[in-house]
Amino acid sequence: MAVAHDASVKTGATTLLENDPAGHVGKVNTDIAILGGGLAGLALAQQISNANPDLDICVLEKNRFPVPEKTAKVGESTVEIGSRYLKTTLGMEQHFTDRHLRKHGLRCFFGEPQQDFCQQDELGVSELFGIPTYQIDRGAIENYLRNSLNARGVSIFDGAQISDVSISKHDKTVLASRDGATIKIEGRWLIDSAGRRNVLKSALDLSRDNDHKGNAVWFRIDRQIKIDNWTADRTWQDRIVEPQTRWLSTNHLMGPGYWVWIIPLDNGATSFGIVMDDEAFGCADFSSFEGMMSWLRDRHPICADEVAKGELLDYVCLRNYSHSCKQLFSDQGWGITGEAGVFADPFYSPGSDFIAFGNTFITDLVSRWQSGEDVRIQTRVYDKVYQSFFASTLSLYQGNYGGFGDRRMMSLKLVWDYAYYWGVLAVLFFREVLTDSQFMRELSPQLQNVQALNVSVQDKFRKRAKLRVVQQARGLFINQYQVPCLRELSARLDRSSSGGGGGESAVREELLSNCALLERLALHIGNLLFDESIKPISADEISLLGEYRYSVLAA
Repeated sequence: MAVAHDASVKTGATTLLENDPAGHVGKVNTDIAILGGGLAGLALAQQISNANPDLDICVLEKNRFPVPEKTAKVGESTVEIGSRYLKTTLGMEQHFTDRHLRKHGLRCFFGEPQQDFCQQDELGVSELFGIPTYQIDRGAIENYLRNSLNARGVSIFDGAQISDVSISKHDKTVLASRDGATIKIEGRWLIDSAGRRNVLKSALDLSRDNDHKGNAVWFRIDRQIKIDNWTADRTWQDRIVEPQTRWLSTNHLMGPGYWVWIIPLDNGATSFGIVMDDEAFGCADFSSFEGMMSWLRDRHPICADEVAKGELLDYVCLRNYSHSCKQLFSDQGWGITGEAGVFADPFYSPGSDFIAFGNTFITDLVSRWQSGEDVRIQTRVYDKVYQSFFASTLSLYQGNYGGFGDRRMMSLKLVWDYAYYWGVLAVLFFREVLTDSQFMRELSPQLQNVQALNVSVQDKFRKRAKLRVVQQARGLFINQYQVPCLRELSARLDRSSSGGGGGESAVREELLSNCALLERLALHIGNLLFDESIKPISADEISLLGEYRYSVLAA
């Protein structure tokens, strides 16, 4: 929007008073000021607008709209919670049908380079579990949300550079520059969704390090890469129900201390990333694309050859990406969401999940505040729940990267991590109980117990990860779809996504049943992690894992 002079203009529901005689500053008075108009900020504006259409909302974004597609943002894969949030909570189902690719699961390939890609060991599914997830073009989503919000009258100031933030109990003020003019925004709520600029974390001294040290490079090429074409072997093609669809998975090339992602976009580009612990990161110079390609040719030459055929669109290197936050929500009228608050790791693609959690909590706090409620208790409960979810997610990665090239460990780890995610975190979101503070307090002992169980299982994985094992590739297919407990948990979650009925008692019963399953599963996972023998399988192991052991223990 061009800044007017000596005028009062309506931008959505917010009045902009130009040429303030006190300081020649454009002034905006609003209910909700959101710093950052990426996925987290625009999604929050949409969610608050859905719940409270009469509230004034103002979004400041440093980039100009429309943002470029193909290279707008990294983070192009979603899992169940993030997918449900974007499609159902925000009402974007048709947009996903029109513009984004349905993901065909997470797929990992292990072993030293082979002449034929079919000789790599493969961990994945022969067919899809029930709930759709997606490979997304972040730019397309952000442009869609911006247009939707503009139609609602939400004020979006793009090309805005934030210069100062002031926060008190009753007043929140932001100064930003745009097109050579200064904008002063005064809001009753101030939300930071501006990513790693850490606007509120810096202003309020909320930064907190954690002990997960990860590093990443990522880039996009303007070419569609299909790993289905990396081998002509018919047996390899036919071991999944829909041949020639592996390219739609989030494909991972695994090694000790690192993994490479390959993610397709609907616009014909392909996203690549290499994520590493410090030991793997120190093996090469990743500051340039050329240095990265030298590393890739040594470890994954087939992939490197495919990358070299495409036009490079961007290249970014980021050290020590994981970070935490002391507090995310306040009853004083501020909040932090998305990567502006916390970020664990890109493996399993949890970023949009935490956008869903944070935005849902903030929207509920704003709605309660708008209706005159005292939100002090809710704020503390939501912050505690969010931090607990983040701690559980962070535990999946801490000290585990050394085992990422270990076929045995990862075959068991993915079963456990999926089961924990589908059986606990996803149930709470799908059943829409996160903002029922009383019910969440009642569930707290049960959730603490299963969180402690997860920590104990992750400790076992960490013990093995220190060995940095890499088995010789034998062209094995470790089929997760054959694991009975995963099919059962996915089916239960699918029923939850359809409503399920039964209220709180049904949610409590579902969680009790899932936690009991996880208790049994933890025992078998621990036994298989270090056991080298193929002994008779117990009836309980068969009921949970089927004959998965034979694939996991294959020499």
